[in-house]
Amino acid sequence: MKKKIYSLIIIITVFTVTIQCEKTPQDNGQDKEPPIENPDPDPDPDPDPDPVPDGDKVTVSGNLRQEIKLGIDAERLWFWRSYLKDELAQLSVSEMKSHFVRVAVPCDYEREEGIINPAAYNMILEMMNAMKNANPAIKFFASPRPLQEAYSEEEKKTIWGNNSVPWSPYPAWIQEWDENGIKIVDGIEVTQWKKGAFHVDKLVRYYGDYLNLMKMEGFDITYLDLSNEQTIITPAYAKYIKDNLPAKLNPGVNMPLLIAPSTWSVEGGIDWLGTINTSNGEQDGFDIASVHNTGGSGSFSEFVNKAKIWGKEAWNTEMHAWIGLELKQEILTSELLWEHMRAGFNAIDTWLFFGNYAGRDHSMLWIHPNNGNIIKTGKYEIFKKVVNNANGGRYVDISTTSGLLTAAFIKDSVLSVWILNKNKDGAANTVIELPDNWEMLNNSIEVTYWNAEATTNEGSVSMTTMTEKNKFHFDLMGESLYFFRMNVNTEN
Repeated sequence: MKKKIYSLIIIITVFTVTIQCEKTPQDNGQDKEPPIENPDPDPDPDPDPDPVPDGDKVTVSGNLRQEIKLGIDAERLWFWRSYLKDELAQLSVSEMKSHFVRVAVPCDYEREEGIINPAAYNMILEMMNAMKNANPAIKFFASPRPLQEAYSEEEKKTIWGNNSVPWSPYPAWIQEWDENGIKIVDGIEVTQWKKGAFHVDKLVRYYGDYLNLMKMEGFDITYLDLSNEQTIITPAYAKYIKDNLPAKLNPGVNMPLLIAPSTWSVEGGIDWLGTINTSNGEQDGFDIASVHNTGGSGSFSEFVNKAKIWGKEAWNTEMHAWIGLELKQEILTSELLWEHMRAGFNAIDTWLFFGNYAGRDHSMLWIHPNNGNIIKTGKYEIFKKVVNNANGGRYVDISTTSGLLTAAFIKDSVLSVWILNKNKDGAANTVIELPDNWEMLNNSIEVTYWNAEATTNEGSVSMTTMTEKNKFHFDLMGESLYFFRMNVNTEN
């Protein structure tokens, strides 16, 4: 019996010791934490990489400036193709919402006083009808076509002395020319000419007949160029035309806005505006101040400021030097357009909009003579984006940098921002910032960019979003043009 009791005591003692050994002072009998299943093998991980620093900053101000009116040049129809008239008109004034089309007043309609050649308007009227059918709201801007185009090659030799027709926008019975000796050109005697008598009263009759004819054909002329690069029309002559032209118009014929002086150079336009004599009321003799930048020099902003002094809009009625047979050049020379806008020009008329299929520097549409093909150049695609998002809107002040040229427009609720990077190097993480008091109507931003190595003439389209309130970042490629389109409320 004693042996059984001792055995039981030993068993109880061993069991008790075993229980105590399984407990530790730290857990005090409580459940232990589960083990870490995937411990980090690197106890000292690298810190997060530094954020990419901001690049150049472009700031859109809240300052709205000049109203914008953009149009196309159809004064020269060397490459207009009748069999494609509807397609060409559609591309010119419907797919691209042009404000106006510049059309010719040709000298060959009445090359000799009183002798009328109706056929001179055949192609012009065909083009105008096609444009009006494509866009019934299109406006027409009439400009006198140079005298030399009224003569055949043989007539230039026999009448004007070996193809030396003087540069004039009017027939020789309006602006006369006197012989002024000869000069030798390539071993050939060529007659030289100097300006003779100018008959401003005859010019008034000439323009009146033109406007009456256009009305008979179903067209109102909204804008009328008083000259085309020749320095014949003075401010005093412009005043005479403004005062006397209405009396030459038939009932119901619209009196157009008069544009002057459309000089060969910007400097010439600045000088012309400087000769206005207010004692004669010459500041009232024209409605719009205009220049070409065909050659010469002159400051865009100085011309705009001179025009503002007289309360006139500033137009370039024949913009040259935005050129290119290849996309890269078309991108880089778009600089001329942005510089005009930044300087304060209200309106731009392209030059020689229709070109030959092999390519022509200024032309935006290259047209095949017979197989129906039309090439829409990079210039066309870029200009179309500007026209469709700016015409009828306002230019908006925007900052620029040493490496980036910018422009901005607001039309209704659409803000469009343009950035040209002419540098070969890209501009990483460029910041585009809007005014604090403007409200984004949604967070989406449409982006189109052009780069000769990465896109077609049409450009490449993508989307981005605001990265902060009224601010976004974008990496700009070198030698590229960018268009950003967004919806905003500017009324806050």
